[in-house]
Amino acid sequence: MILEKYLSQKGKFLEDNVDLSAGTIAWGLRAKKRTKENKDFINATIGTATEDDGKLMVLPTLYEELRQLSGDQLLAYANMRGQFDFVQAWKRDTLKTYPAELRNRTEELSTLPVTACGGLTGGLAAMGQIFFNQGDKFLAPNSRWGNVDNVFFKNQQLTEVPYKLVDHEGNLSLADLNEKLNNSQKTEKKIGVYLNFPNNPSGISPTLSQVKELQETLEEMTIPTVLLLDDAYENYCYEDNVVDHSIFPYLVGLNENILVVKIDGASKRYCAYGARLGTMTVGFGLEKGEEEKTQVRELITKAVRTNTSSAPRGIQEALTNVLVDDKKNDQIQKEKARNLSILSKRYKLIKKLGEEQSSSILEPVKFNSGFFSYYIIKSQQSAIDISTKLMENGLGTVPFVNTSNGLNGIRVAFCSIKEERIERAVDLLYS
Repeated sequence: MILEKYLSQKGKFLEDNVDLSAGTIAWGLRAKKRTKENKDFINATIGTATEDDGKLMVLPTLYEELRQLSGDQLLAYANMRGQFDFVQAWKRDTLKTYPAELRNRTEELSTLPVTACGGLTGGLAAMGQIFFNQGDKFLAPNSRWGNVDNVFFKNQQLTEVPYKLVDHEGNLSLADLNEKLNNSQKTEKKIGVYLNFPNNPSGISPTLSQVKELQETLEEMTIPTVLLLDDAYENYCYEDNVVDHSIFPYLVGLNENILVVKIDGASKRYCAYGARLGTMTVGFGLEKGEEEKTQVRELITKAVRTNTSSAPRGIQEALTNVLVDDKKNDQIQKEKARNLSILSKRYKLIKKLGEEQSSSILEPVKFNSGFFSYYIIKSQQSAIDISTKLMENGLGTVPFVNTSNGLNGIRVAFCSIKEERIERAVDLLYS
């Protein structure tokens, strides 16, 4: 490394350990190359929702609103807390997704309105900076997005405590998480937990009864416990028995030792991936006064200020204009529903076709939400080897392998496969 003599210890650590692809981008680039070489190649590595023609699935109302912004609206600096009208509009938009009986309580027990940040990753990093010291124990599912490792275990150098999110039959199970939470009270003074539903890569979300099991464990916690909710894919649910919104309102108000941080953004909620707009909300175990809430919001803003300084302005202005205008809001909700319907059809087809298959190698997870289907490798083969072979045969997938915590499976992004090609994708997958 040519900068060797100039680097800090942290710089050297980042050079040696951070994976820029986060385990997915490199496979996406290979698949993109194969797509150019072979028109019949199916690229199931793309983690964004696409139309049948392969173009990004965007919301026309938001796109048109962005086009109408003035130079000042689009390019000026934003308030470091988030544009005032935006954070108010986002609060209302978020609360509408919760059951009516939970809305007032959730608002009372949290810092809503939100604080804006530079993308959901920026929110994760800011909250890690605020709540954890190097070496602190951090519970994370073995089924997780690769950039979680970059943010928490490589950049912030927390100590990983993995928990199994999916059992050997492919069912979501919170038993291991509940056990590790209980055990942590015997050895730790504070603990952090990463929760991501719908989960990337497994595409799985909990039922209300499973959330209640987690509630019961958290109600008994005797040490400070910080829950970080990565809600990137919230509301993309396709089964009636799963919680089709963030579990945030179920986790606030449980215990004075429980702090819940909800991190979401415009990337998936409004198909604005590259706009890099995230938001952060802190939920409390007990009711807090407005002065105390303001202090917490200001602390979050200080973390943003020392990182990205502020979130992008244009997307906040455009979303505000859409969300506060009843006619535009109705239209964009119809556009969202249309996109969800397309994804739901793809989900149901890939689920049905997979259930008709049998394999000594693949065990499909009981995925029910999000953008992905996921398959556990039952044999001794590596998911990397299998994804390599699939790539050669005409299907691009992403392997997720972590020998230290038992993760070995492949992710298929049905969000970017048009419905008429899903049968071919499943045939290749099980070949």
